[in-house]
Order: sequence, then C-alpha cells, then structure tokens
Amino acid sequence: MITAIVKGCIRDGKQDELRRIANLLQHKYSVKEDGCIQYESYIDGTTFITLERWANQAALDKHLAQSHVKKYVPLMRECVENGTFDVLFINGGEIEAVTI
Repeated sequence: MITAIVKGCIRDGKQDELRRIANLLQHKYSVKEDGCIQYESYIDGTTFITLERWANQAALDKHLAQSHVKKYVPLMRECVENGTFDVLFINGGEIEAVTI
C-alpha cells in the first residue's frame, strides 16, 4: 500500500474554489478508481491536506494518468502558494518527501 499526504498553503480568497475542486476529486472521481483505498481532503484555515491511500504503485500511477487529474490538479495549483504541494509518500518502510 502507498500513502500520499499532500499539503499546500492556500492563497487568500481561494479556500472555496479549492474546496469545490477537492470535493469533485474526492466524491466524483478518485474514490471510485480501482485501487483507491482512501482519498480525503481537508481545509484547516489556510492549510490544504489530502490523504490518499492506494493499493499499489500501479494504482497510483493509473490515478495520476487520469484525465480528471490532468484537468483539476492545475486548477488546484492556482489556489495554493507558489503553485506547489509538499507530498510525503509512504510505501512500506520507505518514506519520500517531494515538492510537486
């Protein structure tokens, strides 16, 4: 199983827009994908967090290649500082931190 913890600092006035996009990904798309165990997004003040758990790397790779990811992630980037997210990937005993 692979866990991804995605975090971003929300730009002023973008909370509602980011919530709308995150809700689409969470409720309409990602949770219905094969291999998705958990996909939940949260907003706490100016912090955005998504918790994702995927059955394996193949499921995560397939998710990242989906048209809805390619459509909505760039829109989400417009809502966060510097257009970037800090991501912590946990895969078994391995942990990798990246900025995307």
